[in-house]
Amino acid sequence: MKKLVAALTLGAALIAGPAFAGTMDNTYGNTIVVTYPNGAQALYFFNADGSFTGTAPGGSQMAGTYTAEGENLCLIPPNGQAPQCTTIATDKNVGDTWTQSASDGSQISVELRAGR
Repeated sequence: MKKLVAALTLGAALIAGPAFAGTMDNTYGNTIVVTYPNGAQALYFFNADGSFTGTAPGGSQMAGTYTAEGENLCLIPPNGQAPQCTTIATDKNVGDTWTQSASDGSQISVELRAGR
């Protein structure tokens, strides 16, 4: 369970900036790949209906819903745990890779990869 929470917490940092629709719309049907400083990766699949699934580092499966309020993206696990929120990157397209701070302050690499 700690790995899932960590993946949600760090992975929530994947999407930072002023507008929401651009990057999120581009994630539908595609994959967000988050690479952590130790080389571990998490995969996120966002859907237009507000749901997401994914694979945490180590292979455990994730699922839940997400919301956007203002400039925040919040991942909400289905088991009643608190949502994990971050600011939203707004100008990303399929094929883009960028670096940003995770919720723990470490630098993560994020890729918006074509397909699932």
